[in-house]
Amino acid sequence: MTEVDRNQRILDAAAQLFLQNGLRATTMEAVAKAAGVAKPTLYSRFPDKETLFRAIGTSVMEGYRITFDQALAAPGTPVERITAAIAAKHAAYHQLLGTSSHAAEILADHFRLNADGFTHLQQWVVARVSAVLAESGLPDAAERARLILAAIEGVKTEFSPQDLARLTPLVVRRLLD
Repeated sequence: MTEVDRNQRILDAAAQLFLQNGLRATTMEAVAKAAGVAKPTLYSRFPDKETLFRAIGTSVMEGYRITFDQALAAPGTPVERITAAIAAKHAAYHQLLGTSSHAAEILADHFRLNADGFTHLQQWVVARVSAVLAESGLPDAAERARLILAAIEGVKTEFSPQDLARLTPLVVRRLLD
């Protein structure tokens, strides 16, 4: 088994345990056992649980970037592309955490331990949406991008994931009119 395969197996096992048990209740010993590696092997790659959690968060955020970019690159109007990108990001997010009873804890720990990565991701999303809007000729593209994303975050806190998927196109269209 290659080092990359071993690291991925560790990350996958840890992610599963974090979703099942939360960060606090997951032990490095349990991760080593679930990944099928010796504890010294685990500790040589990830010196502590928080480092391991950060690595998973970084990987998840990179996946969100790829998903978001693919949707933005698809054919369609700016409204369709932005809506698809936002929907894809939130669907991936919900798919990852939606069934975990520890979702709130995981999110809080993610924001605490990956604050810089999360901030960079948010700035990147704004820049990508702004670029699509600028391509369509909007002079205030950056401001509208921030407004769209802030509005979607508000909708996300007030409505179910199904409602978010239904309301996202409406919000994007209204804010681009």
